Amino acid sequence: MDAQFWKSLIQLLIFLPFILFLIYLLGKLTNKFYISPPGRYMKIVERLQLSKDSFIMVIKIGDKGYLMSSSNNKTEILKELTEEELLKAEQNGKQYYGTNFNNSSNFVTNLIRKNHKK
Repeated sequence: MDAQFWKSLIQLLIFLPFILFLIYLLGKLTNKFYISPPGRYMKIVERLQLSKDSFIMVIKIGDKGYLMSSSNNKTEILKELTEEELLKAEQNGKQYYGTNFNNSSNFVTNLIRKNHKK
């Protein structure tokens, strides 16, 4: 086998994982920053993925907020949020876009724990 073949093979082995990593990173960033377009009556404030097919969401419809679960087979309201909880979720959602995911997901997780204890 000639040198050109080995050179091409080495380039493939170096650049293919790099390109796959960039595609993966782009997918993560795209999902991270998309919740819902602004200015609509209904708005998904936060979304926490539990598995491939299931999510827990904080949704604002008009002035009311709801904690909802969503999966392929079923969507259900878990709890109607108080104005204070909805405001806190919106503030955490804004922090999420500016900093990191942990602040946002912790709010939803804490809401679930508080609701479960009752």
